[in-house]
Order: sequence, then C-alpha cells, then structure tokens
Amino acid sequence: MHFCLLQLVVLSVITLSAVDEVHLPVHRQPPSLFFSGEAEQQLCLAIQCGDVSWMQSLLAAGADPNAVGRHGMTPLFWSYLHLQESSFRFLLSVGCDVTVPVSLPPELWPDRRQMDYSEGDSILLFVARDARTVSWMLAALPYANGVRSRNERTGVDVVQAYMSRWIDNRWRPDVAEEFVKAGIDLNALDNRGESVAVLALSHSWYDAVLWFLEHGTSPDTYNRDHWQLIHHVAMEYRVIQGRLKAFPESQQEWEASDRKRAWEQLVRHLRERGYPLTEALIDLERRQQLVDELPYLVWRRLQRDDRYCGENGGEFREYVKRRFPEDHPYATWLPPEERK
Repeated sequence: MHFCLLQLVVLSVITLSAVDEVHLPVHRQPPSLFFSGEAEQQLCLAIQCGDVSWMQSLLAAGADPNAVGRHGMTPLFWSYLHLQESSFRFLLSVGCDVTVPVSLPPELWPDRRQMDYSEGDSILLFVARDARTVSWMLAALPYANGVRSRNERTGVDVVQAYMSRWIDNRWRPDVAEEFVKAGIDLNALDNRGESVAVLALSHSWYDAVLWFLEHGTSPDTYNRDHWQLIHHVAMEYRVIQGRLKAFPESQQEWEASDRKRAWEQLVRHLRERGYPLTEALIDLERRQQLVDELPYLVWRRLQRDDRYCGENGGEFREYVKRRFPEDHPYATWLPPEERK
C-alpha cells in the first residue's frame, strides 16, 4: 500500500503542476481536481490501488463513498477510470449510487481508446458500453433503479448502452437474461424513439431482435421518422437481397446459415403479430408521397391508430395539430387510450 501511495502522491504533484499548462484527460487528473475533502481524496488513492482494506479503514474514519464531486465525479466512477474491479465491487457493496450522471468539460474528455465517453451517462452506462467491463455491469445491475439508469440527454438506458457496441461480434442471451432479472424495462425508447430491438437489428442480430420481442419489447412503437420496427426489418431485407444479388456465390452459404433461420423466425413472428413484411416494403416505396396533405408514413400512422403505442405520442399529437386548422378532423386526433 505504501509503495502504491508514494507513486500516486508523486504523480499527483506532477499532475497538479501541469494542470494549468496542458489539458489532461480525466483519468490522468488528481483526485483533488474533483473532491475538496481530504478524506475523499485519500479514498480515491486507495481505489486506484485496488486496496479494499485501505478503503475500509478510510470509510471507518469518515470518508464518504457516495461523495459527488465536480462534474459528477464519484468514488465509484473513479474505480472505473482506473479499472479497479475489486474497488468497484466493494463500493457497490456499501451502497454507492450507480445512476449519478457525469458531465465533464471538453478539456477533460478521455481518449476514446481509454473509454467511450457520452455526456450525461452514469457509471452504469459506462460499464455497460465497455467491452472490458461486462462483469462490472452484471454486478451493478441490481442497483440500476429502473428509469433512473437512463441518460436524460440521450434517453439511452443500460440495455441500449450494452447493445450499442459489437459484443465480440456475438449476441449474449445470458447477459440479456440478467436485464430481465434486474427488472429493466425492455420496451424503453431512446430520444429518437428507437427501441433496443432496432438497435439489435442494426447489428444484424436477428435472434436478438426476436428475443427482445419475446421478452417485452413492443413492435408497435414509432421513432421520430414514423418508422416502426417492421420498417427497419424491411430495410434490412433490401440489404440482404442487394448483397445476394451483388455476390450470388454467397447464396448457398446464406441458405444454410443459422442467420437465415433466425431471420425467417423473426419475419414470421412479426407477421403473426400483424406486421407483414410485404406491407412494410410498400410503405418504404411510398414514404416520399403525400396523402391528405401529409407525408405518407404520418398518414399511415393515423390510419393505424388502433395499434398506436409509444412514448412519443404527445409529440405526434402536437405535430398533427400544427399541420391542420382547428376544424380539420386530424387536428383533434388523440391516441386511443386518451379517447372517451
């Protein structure tokens, strides 16, 4: 511990002398930049060393493990900055909040090779997005506290953060099961109105899309462009067909693949829930047209309001209201659940 402390003290002195002269990323800054209390500064040094015994003694002496410093810095986030999993797990065990948002000024933003920074993310979202820290995320999930785990700026939650990267280029249903156990809402939409099923589809993980649909993600929701999941599936169909046309030699491999079987299961599942692929392909062909003075997909959404679902319903209602005079039938449109 003493050797580690000596190194950290020397590093802190050097860093402090340079702070005013050069911009250093967050993981190279001293604790004093974020925490004014000496006890919390010492706690960060112990965290950096991964010395749980030292951390325990500091907590016993009054250090606050839930301290929130400048820019939302917390001891828990400090453990992630220095990749000290033992420190991270110990701080979880004493009840540290995993949902505190971090907002760093640009001069402190980390190098993307060190971590994938997103303004307003909590530590839970950071460890979910990082391929090195899947086990950290699983340890933190029981403390996610539902909707508070979302980034208020982007709407991204822990599932979407986890699905936003190539997880060793493979789908992990074992990890997804942990989201269910933790009570995470699998039907949440980000600020663009996209569901985690759409995110899974963007990776061409057809089995993942089906898994989410079978575990609570709705195919009914709309994004801000008035697309539903089936429209993204239709676009994926176009991509698949275009690839097979460009590379006909890949047809045999595709026909024999697990991916094709997963694709067919997904298309069948959506058809059985009232979303045939053929209709969605027609929607894509017509999406540039105007019907009743409305973009086609907006008009379609109004015609299919018996299937309306989504968190952006209020926004859509205001959009329609602005498009028409008060005496127009569309101007008074309401989502079905709000009608008398």
